[in-house]
Amino acid sequence: MGGKKTKIALICTKGGHFEQLTNLSDFYDAYDHFWITNRNKQTLNTLEKERKYFVNLAHFTKPWTYLYQLPGFIKIFAIEKPTHILSTGSGVTAFVPFILAKLLRIKFLYIDTFSRVSGYSKLGTFLLKVGQQIFSQWEDINNPKIVYIGPVFKKVESFLKNGNSEYIFVTVGTRDEPFVRLIQAVEDLKKKGKIREKVIVQAGATKYVSNHLEIFDFCDPDKIEDLIRNAKYVVTQESAGIGTICLKYLTKFLVMPRDFSYGELPAKSDMNEDLHLKLEEMGYTIVVKNVLELERAIMELDSIRTGFNFDNKLAIETLNHYMEDAV
Repeated sequence: MGGKKTKIALICTKGGHFEQLTNLSDFYDAYDHFWITNRNKQTLNTLEKERKYFVNLAHFTKPWTYLYQLPGFIKIFAIEKPTHILSTGSGVTAFVPFILAKLLRIKFLYIDTFSRVSGYSKLGTFLLKVGQQIFSQWEDINNPKIVYIGPVFKKVESFLKNGNSEYIFVTVGTRDEPFVRLIQAVEDLKKKGKIREKVIVQAGATKYVSNHLEIFDFCDPDKIEDLIRNAKYVVTQESAGIGTICLKYLTKFLVMPRDFSYGELPAKSDMNEDLHLKLEEMGYTIVVKNVLELERAIMELDSIRTGFNFDNKLAIETLNHYMEDAV
């Protein structure tokens, strides 16, 4: 395994897509590899000792932005000469590499996001339409082009957790669009005394000033994990990355999804992510739409389950098999 001629390009978008791909290190560390992703604190800190290239995001609503990416990808591929591409999406970073992979006969392995339970991401849907086989973290027995590999997330064998936490953690993720509505809802409940704990907020690109909340914009992933692991509970957007960290560390969490109609997402189709709804169905979270529902959910925290089973052995075994057979 991992012959000298094999070189993997690990390609993904920052945020949850990046976090999912890093969970497969037991697979790609056996091969010569390099990264292509987007620059932010998360990727800079995690890839400090890795060979990496940073590219700007494109978007399907602005198709010319993919053309802007093309020279950079061509240059990287000319330098590195990858034999395989492994990607967890999204299309804003991985679409151009897929086109180049087809032109250059590079084997392309694509894992659709954990956040899509019923249906597939825009890139996943496109790949299926053009006949590309993809890997899914959720079962779909009706599509012969789907290979089920289970969750890609690593199981945490042991960890220390503060059982008497005196703070809650609120996060809106790394999207460029602001999410004032979530932070404002939490602040309203804090003012009313419905939230008595200290509130720490990762506001990202959302500009918000409050005398009732401790707010920062971005930080390194290790700090985020520490805040989640030791929080009394977490309030978050519909993030597969944050949600799965909560599940790994047995931290209860509530979800308020972003809404395109409020300008909280770049496209209406981004509201198709349904992981939070599946996890609510399974009892692992409560999904809310407004401050009143958030208040009720906080009162029902004891009903939320913990102990989601993570095991990426099937994913790693499958990827190793397809390294030789991928098309």
